[in-house]
Amino acid sequence: MSHGRRDGTGGSGGWPFAPDDRAVSDVVGYVLVFALVTATIASVFAVGMTGLEDRRNAERVENVERAFDVFDDNLRDVQRYGDPSRATEIRLSGGELSLSSTTNVTVEQVDSSGARIGNHTTRTVHAVTYTRGETTIGYDAGARFRTDGDSTLFRSTPRFVSTAGETNRTVLPVVRTRPGDGPSAADGEGTVQITATASDVKRFEFPEEGLDPHAIRIRIESPRADAWERYLDETEGFTVDSTETSGDVVVADIDRDEAVYVRVIVVDVSYRR
Repeated sequence: MSHGRRDGTGGSGGWPFAPDDRAVSDVVGYVLVFALVTATIASVFAVGMTGLEDRRNAERVENVERAFDVFDDNLRDVQRYGDPSRATEIRLSGGELSLSSTTNVTVEQVDSSGARIGNHTTRTVHAVTYTRGETTIGYDAGARFRTDGDSTLFRSTPRFVSTAGETNRTVLPVVRTRPGDGPSAADGEGTVQITATASDVKRFEFPEEGLDPHAIRIRIESPRADAWERYLDETEGFTVDSTETSGDVVVADIDRDEAVYVRVIVVDVSYRR
């Protein structure tokens, strides 16, 4: 009875030093797993960082909106209670504060052909704006607004009031912000204090004594004319004139015009670090 030889691997009939490719397979597997893990981490990191940056930018804009909400309230106190001065702090976060954007508000009397007659008043308002990227947040003639790209929405509206009664009356308060004695622009980082100081109050009344105009109307020339048009169109007592409204100009007839009172509150604005 014969016995088969046993090879070095414990099997029968094999070579004791036969080549083994299992080590090569382990290395390839390790490389593939490592590459997969690395790619996954890189993808998660890229997406996560982008999302984190977007969220951080959104939070910065929200902080500025909250600051402008406070600024709006402060100017309403100046407007209603005659407070001499108010200050609001805003963190720039890479944005720019400016007083370069202007809005012209005109109240005029016209005849049946639409030609201006008698006296009128025009006031130039330097809007308080914060711009970062394609977003602008600001305060314009009594309205707090936000612009994203080409679209502007009023976050709070002016306090135009039209009432019907024994005498149909309309009251138009206009907060005329303008550059004060300090810097009119600030950018970069850090915190800036917006100082608003009451300067003057002017009053106008229409129709002019001895004049019987066909209509009294308000004309607004502004980069935010679209938002002003929506506001006047949605506010009782005003009728937007589509033939006169175009581009950066919106014109509306004041429906209740037996007595029209214009109150201009002049406020000097400065930025201080």
